[in-house]
Amino acid sequence: MNVKRLTIYASPGSLRVIAVWKSLIEHHVQVCGWSAHVNCAGGRESLSVDLVDCPPDRLAVISAALSAGTMTVLMTDAESASQRA
Repeated sequence: MNVKRLTIYASPGSLRVIAVWKSLIEHHVQVCGWSAHVNCAGGRESLSVDLVDCPPDRLAVISAALSAGTMTVLMTDAESASQRA
């Protein structure tokens, strides 16, 4: 099982959670975990979503679509991301 983590960052009030979930649904991905965070001191919100066995080309399309607006997307392996947390 290959798990990738997409972490979507935005300034406070700019994280479009519904748009993120809609994009994931439209691309038929399997989500196996998620978490949302607000960093008041750092001035940003984030949503991390773990995706199972998602092809790299589909990950690239999803990342590009979500990064087109005010949000920034970081993609990592879920194991290495959880080790940093």
